[in-house]
Order: sequence, then structure tokens, then C-alpha cells
Amino acid sequence: MQKTKTPKAPAPLKKQAPGQTEAHIPSQDPKDKARQGQSSEMTEHAEDDAQGGKLDASSELTALWEKKDTEVVVSVVPTQIRGNSFTIYHSDIRTLRPHQWLTGKIIECLFHIHANKCKLGTRIYILNHYTAGVILFRKREEVRKHTLSKIQFDSYGAIVSFVNVGNIHWTFLYINAEESTMYLADPARNSAVQAESDNAAKKFSDYFKMRRTCCSKTDWVDITWKGGVMKHPVQQDGNSCGVVVCMMAKKVMEVFPKTPKMTFGTTTREMAHQRKVLALEILTASVFDKEVNCAMCAAIKPPGSVTHQTHTDWIQCDSCSRWCHTQCLQMDQKCLKEAQVGDWDCSLCTK
Repeated sequence: MQKTKTPKAPAPLKKQAPGQTEAHIPSQDPKDKARQGQSSEMTEHAEDDAQGGKLDASSELTALWEKKDTEVVVSVVPTQIRGNSFTIYHSDIRTLRPHQWLTGKIIECLFHIHANKCKLGTRIYILNHYTAGVILFRKREEVRKHTLSKIQFDSYGAIVSFVNVGNIHWTFLYINAEESTMYLADPARNSAVQAESDNAAKKFSDYFKMRRTCCSKTDWVDITWKGGVMKHPVQQDGNSCGVVVCMMAKKVMEVFPKTPKMTFGTTTREMAHQRKVLALEILTASVFDKEVNCAMCAAIKPPGSVTHQTHTDWIQCDSCSRWCHTQCLQMDQKCLKEAQVGDWDCSLCTK
């Protein structure tokens, strides 16, 4: 589910923009840069990158975590729905730092990464966490707006998702059709889980019946659902519920359709390590090409571009080599000309 955030204007503008058309996509190839009229200084910078000057993922992550939040794109991760993807911004990846609360976007992105690694794209359906929350906690009138009429659940063996409780806590949801069982697992405890899972089974049973009424969908309607208990390690701090949820999902996917044994550590040190592992998975799973796509909107053409528009102004950061649409930077022609007289850094690299 790709989103475009409203970009912020950059810090003092300095550097040259390629002023290229869509036919001249930014490239690190020195010859390409020469054709685009780039300076010899930028060409030398590209050659350094080609010789292995780029930071590895771990070093890149350390640098990203040390900088203050920006809305620069750091990763684009495909979902199990063809053509859809998660656009992960710098501010998103920083929520994986120790002692930070993970966002739903980051957790859901990691679910898709794990499903892809386990080759479960056609066996486990990843239900959007907002929809899962609506089904479990909202009134029937609102649930009717989330029928997912294009989804055929009979094509899958299970659903994995997670829900937000009170805007302060994440819980893991696992629906196994082969076992006719629903698990609602709370990272903070193992008590009272049976009652909560039983309630989830009733809510989803009603949901599947509602789909039959609203859009003639009969998948999973005749299953007699029951609640189940999935024992798991308990979080030991107040902000790692999202990390534990990701670990639960990973364990489920690794052994599906078998019932997993939830064996992983939840100490402060172990959670810090897992946060780094998860963040690196997001960076390495990315299909974002900073030489082709805008670092602000993740697209080749600026948002709102008309079909026949062939000219797009770009500017490249001298520090990280990311390219940005001047339109996404809210950079007018006057600022663009001023940027041509010296070095220019994107908001991620501005000190």
C-alpha cells in the first residue's frame, strides 16, 4: 500500500539539478552523468561508489538511526498483492530503534517480508491490521464497509494479522483454517487469552457470515471456529509489543501449517538485537532504486504529473547521491538556479 507524504522543503539549497527528461533517468554510470551535463566532481563521486564506496546495510542503518526524523524514502517493500508496496520513510525505520514503539506500517511490512521469505504468498493471507481491528472491536455498520469482496479466503490456509488495543498495545492474530482455530495472543501476558480468543472466533464467524449476506461470499462460512491458546514468551518492557508480534508471526510462518513453538528471548538485550535484525530485513528487502526513483515520493514521475508530461526537473544530493523531484521539494526555478552554484544536501544529509 504505497503512500505519498507531503514533503518538506529542504534546508538551504545549493547544488545543480540535472534538469533531465524521463528518458534521462539518474544513473551512477559516469558516462550517463556526462551525457546529462553533470560536473566532473559528481562523476568522480559516482566512480567512487562504483568501486565499493557504498555503506553496507548495517552501517547504513546505524547512520539512519543516528539522524533526526526526515521524510526521505529509505526502502520500498512489495506486498503479496501484485503492484502494491510499502514505502518506508526514514522516520518509519527509526521506530525500530531500542525503546521505541513500532508503528502498524512497520509491523505489517515485516509480515509481508517474512511471508515472502517463507514463500507463503498464496497460502497465508496477511490481513490489514486496521481491518482486523474493525472486525474485532467496531460496530456491525462499520464492519460492513470491510467485506473484502475480492478476497477468496478458501484459497488460503490461514490469516495472520495484529490489532491495536487502546492505541498503546499490539496483539497478534492468527487464524488457522485447517485447525478451525483462532488465536489472539497478547505479548504482555499468557493469562485470560482463551476468553479473548473465543471472542475473536465469534467475531470472525459473524464476519464471514456477513460477507455471505453482503457479497455472496461463502468461504469459511461453514467452519465452526473455536478459540485457541498459543503459549509464548512475554515482553519484559513497555514498548516491545510490536517486536514480539513480529517474532510470533515469523515463527508461525516458518513452520506453517504446523503449530509453532514460540521460543525466543525477550530480554532488553535480545529485543534490541531483534530490532536491528528486523530493520535490516526492511532495508535488504527493498526494491527502491535511488538512481531511478525520487527519494521523497518513491516514484519516477512527480505526483499529479499528466500523462503527456515529458520533462521532470531533478536534483541530486551530494552526500548520499539520492535524487529528488524539485516539485517534491517544493523547489521553484529561482531556488533551483541558486542550488546550481554549490553543493546541495537532501534533508537526510543536512546537518
